[in-house]
Amino acid sequence: MSRHLTGRAAAPGVALAPAAVIRPPAASEAGEAGTPAEERARLDDALERAADQLEQLAEHVNQELGDDEAGIFEAHAAFAQDPELADRARKAVAEGDAAAAAVASAFDSFRALLEASESDYLAARAEDLDDVRDRVLALLAGEAFEVEAPRELSVIVAHELSPSQTATIPRAVIAALVTETGSPTSHAAILARSLGVPAVVGATGIVDLATDGADLAVDGHQGLLIVDPDDEERAHIQQRLDKDARRREELQALRELPGTTADGHRIELAANIGAEPDLADAVDAGAEGSGLVRTEFLYLDRTAAPDVDEQAEFISQVLRTFPGHRVVVRTLDVGADKPLPFVDREEEPNPALGLRGIRLSLARPGLFRDQLRALLAARADVGDQGGRLAIMFPLVSLPAELTEARRHLVEVAAEHDHDLGGLEVGVMVETPAAALAADRLASHCDFLSIGTNDLLQYLFAADRLLHSVSELADACDPIVLRLLDDVAAAAHAHDAWVGVCGEAASDPATAVALIGLGIDELSMTPAAIPEIKAALRDVTRADCRHALDTAMAQPDASEARDALSAGPT
Repeated sequence: MSRHLTGRAAAPGVALAPAAVIRPPAASEAGEAGTPAEERARLDDALERAADQLEQLAEHVNQELGDDEAGIFEAHAAFAQDPELADRARKAVAEGDAAAAAVASAFDSFRALLEASESDYLAARAEDLDDVRDRVLALLAGEAFEVEAPRELSVIVAHELSPSQTATIPRAVIAALVTETGSPTSHAAILARSLGVPAVVGATGIVDLATDGADLAVDGHQGLLIVDPDDEERAHIQQRLDKDARRREELQALRELPGTTADGHRIELAANIGAEPDLADAVDAGAEGSGLVRTEFLYLDRTAAPDVDEQAEFISQVLRTFPGHRVVVRTLDVGADKPLPFVDREEEPNPALGLRGIRLSLARPGLFRDQLRALLAARADVGDQGGRLAIMFPLVSLPAELTEARRHLVEVAAEHDHDLGGLEVGVMVETPAAALAADRLASHCDFLSIGTNDLLQYLFAADRLLHSVSELADACDPIVLRLLDDVAAAAHAHDAWVGVCGEAASDPATAVALIGLGIDELSMTPAAIPEIKAALRDVTRADCRHALDTAMAQPDASEARDALSAGPT
């Protein structure tokens, strides 16, 4: 007899496979504490080893999924290296506690601070803290922390599945992820979406119901679970799986076709590239070049900056991946949550508003010029055999920043006798100041690319990672649409093209609005390209403009989104 459970939808998709229940290891019995000196040595060793393991895991995830996902484990490593947390544990050891008890106490005190918030996002970070704590405790006990992965395709079921446990299970055996705890904003859920597998969280009781080997159906769209589905339920699930498969085939048929609207208006559909593995995904998705190549992964997790040759080698690889297409490389965008250990800077109370993006590059011209040298060297190396290089400067607020960045580019080109003819230079519009200064910026560059992630965050003063305020910042809000309309008009008045490289480009309803605005290029996560390509082929440019005008006349984002989702009338 089938049994039904409801949780919270965390990653879309449908799956049907045997359950593989991941159970936590049995708690170790605490041994007698050694001397304070001995326990201090064990504590420091465990924290150091945990940080090393997490940094290695970050490198693995970077190669498999990309820089954003790797950042989860870079943050975990930072927890293990946090001096205040270590000092709390050392103080407890000095007072006679065993290292394990001291670790548990120190981490739990930090956890209490996060749990005191009503934010889902901060609660999810508390789970991340638990992940690091449990790893350190396992090291102290001499036990393995990683889970034993199933050998066949399975629905992974657990009371709680930490991000690092999720990342160490081979993708080939994961049909879906289901947990009794967690939220859609937890890092385990984020990893599930990156892996492209359905996920349901908050499914209380699933561990007891889904014994090892029991068939489990997962609906990641609605948060529904069926243990041992009956014949009728299996037939319904199979219909949905077949429908999904047919849809994938339909989209695959569009792979080699260009991005156009139903009336033949060309739209470049490009891919955001965050690391080397994204290149194959972009080609498979039919990307027409890249509208955002993030270069940060070359710099993070190292004690010295990469040399010019190493940087040029990666850029050459990207250019060769997209012959004949435009490749927009964003210069270094670090600072904020991505500090560089080899760049000295003052502590900032609000790093998101501090020395980051083009500000850091202009403040560290040696670092900036080496990157420009690498970009120009890669362009010369590839020549006509690859993509067309475009250089984009991030977090520009003032036209003077663009002028200064271009000066460095011209001087670096002169050093090595590089011809700048045909090279496009542009600005990433992600500050309100840049949006309002679009006319002046466009008069001095070849393109503007709108980074909706940060632009929305700054427009609404709403942290895009904070779940409790995330609904404030919606790209379909009439306020935002009117601002982007002005940006597009200003750029086109100066014969500059306009792109969008933020998450808004991945949403079909928003994409319709963006084409209505006159946006020339959309760049997105590779997985989103087929759906966007299909959605745009169902509408004309006039349809898009009509939907946009209707949306801008609505009182709020919700009604504007409804108007855009309704399609042509």
